[in-house]
Amino acid sequence: MTDQGDTIDEQLVEVTHAAGPPVQVSVAAEADRLSIVRAVVERTLFLADWPLDDVADIQLAVDEVCSQLVTISAAGHRIDVSLSVGPHGLLAVIDGRVADRLQLDTTGFGWRVVETVTDRQSVTYDDSRPEDEHTESDRRVTVRITKRVDV
Repeated sequence: MTDQGDTIDEQLVEVTHAAGPPVQVSVAAEADRLSIVRAVVERTLFLADWPLDDVADIQLAVDEVCSQLVTISAAGHRIDVSLSVGPHGLLAVIDGRVADRLQLDTTGFGWRVVETVTDRQSVTYDDSRPEDEHTESDRRVTVRITKRVDV
């Protein structure tokens, strides 16, 4: 698990300074929905006048995280993606619910790519459940990714 708590918090302030409201998309945790997330990420960054290489980097990172979530999510769950894009960078927050005891693979090649194309990454798990969800054995995972850019 990658968690750089204070460091990512400091960078959040920097990259989201002067950012507008976040762009958000929520899709079923199914492989055929990933193209929707890719399109939203791409269009959001192009509208913010990001360079093509940086757009491709963020698409790749978000796609890797979402693909892993699809693989370990139980049927019927969703993936929520929030993109805060400012003049100095981006904060992407990706939320999902994964089966109990399953984790994102932060040791494999895919995660190494995420680390290479972004500035900071954090993964947190929340085992608490709302009172009305006593029957499911799953937990929330939140991935935060930041990338600085000079637009």
